Amino acid sequence: MASIPAIKAAISDLDIEQRVERDVKAGIPEVDRNSHTESEESLRAYVVREIIGKVHQGRQAEIDQQANTRGEVEIRQLYQQIRNTEAALDKKVSAKISAVVQMLQRMAREFSAARMDLESFRHRNGLTREAVYRESRILHYSIVFFIVIAETGLNSFFLAKGSELGLAGGFFQALIISLVNLGLAAFAAFALRQVFHISAMRKLLFLGLFALIASLCVFFILGVGHYREALELHPFTASKIAVMNLWGAPLGIHDFNSWIMVIVSGMALILLTAKFFIVDDRYPGYTSAARRAKVRQERWMRGCSAAYEEVSALVEEAQRELAEREKEIRAQHIGFKSSIDRSEDIRREYEEDIHKAQGLLDELVRYYQSYSARMMNRRAAYFGELLRFELDKLPKLNTAGLEQHRQDLAYFDRVIEELDGEFADSMDLISRKCGEYQREISSAIQRIERENGLNGL
Repeated sequence: MASIPAIKAAISDLDIEQRVERDVKAGIPEVDRNSHTESEESLRAYVVREIIGKVHQGRQAEIDQQANTRGEVEIRQLYQQIRNTEAALDKKVSAKISAVVQMLQRMAREFSAARMDLESFRHRNGLTREAVYRESRILHYSIVFFIVIAETGLNSFFLAKGSELGLAGGFFQALIISLVNLGLAAFAAFALRQVFHISAMRKLLFLGLFALIASLCVFFILGVGHYREALELHPFTASKIAVMNLWGAPLGIHDFNSWIMVIVSGMALILLTAKFFIVDDRYPGYTSAARRAKVRQERWMRGCSAAYEEVSALVEEAQRELAEREKEIRAQHIGFKSSIDRSEDIRREYEEDIHKAQGLLDELVRYYQSYSARMMNRRAAYFGELLRFELDKLPKLNTAGLEQHRQDLAYFDRVIEELDGEFADSMDLISRKCGEYQREISSAIQRIERENGLNGL
């Protein structure tokens, strides 16, 4: 922002000495003059135009900036929002409760349908007990994986001796055997579970299937033993010899390591079959129906908990917004009041700038007269008043709206006085409303449970 320059800088900028020399050559100022010279008048015009004018622009820019800042204040709106807390909260929470109730109704219908399916399954199959199954599928697959890897690792040592690739070849052959065992165990467990079905025809059918699978398992494991024995003696024709020996003498294995391999594979097959069998309920299809009903029940319970949490989150958000509004009102009030004080300071500083400019003009005129006297070896005869600014012609600061802002400040002061009480009342209101909303959610849940036959769950 421009400021009042020092006298030496002004003398240099105005070239007063050159002006005096030019005026003296022209016979100016006259002896016993009774008015100011044109050069002196030009000094006043220069100070008004170049100095006061620039200072006015800077001060006016500050005034406008402060006015714009005060125009952005939203104390009235924020205070009205605090007073309308109840209406705004009711509108927001009512919409949320409506959405939550619709979600709970959908979940309740799904849970009710799953329960009806489960009860219908129990009635059709004569079941009165709860389903018994393993909750964790991850643990089940982890144990199966461990059994397969353990069987593969043990058998790979027995098959490595006759393999062209050594231990690597034995490992891949053992892995193939373990995977076949895994498939046989899965089919055996499936057939065994069907034996427990209420239908006698299905029981008989799957009992025969289970016996067939069990026989196939025995022959496969004995074939593995024959293959291992033939691998040591005839590695290139081991598969053919193993099949021939299996058909001719299934138990005719004469190598101890081969029998160990048969035992290891048999134990793995039994463990895998048992694991596949006990992971689900022994009655076929019971686990699926029970698990589906339980999943729907857990989803229903989570939905009920989420309903309370979502409403509580809205209430907490309303409290947080209320505190932020209260804080923002106080901050804007402080800024608004400071801005008005700053505008007053700017106007006062501008008046001081005018006085400084008048002093500068006096000094310039005195310097002009004194230098003129030295040039003419005499003192100018005119000793009247020094030049004065015509105040009504000086640029004035535009402070439109400042008086209105002072009235606004008086209103804002009353708002600040009432703010503590209004804030406390609004916080108490939100706390009371929270309890009402929770009871409304509870009533809605109870009504939905009655409508869908979920009482007591």
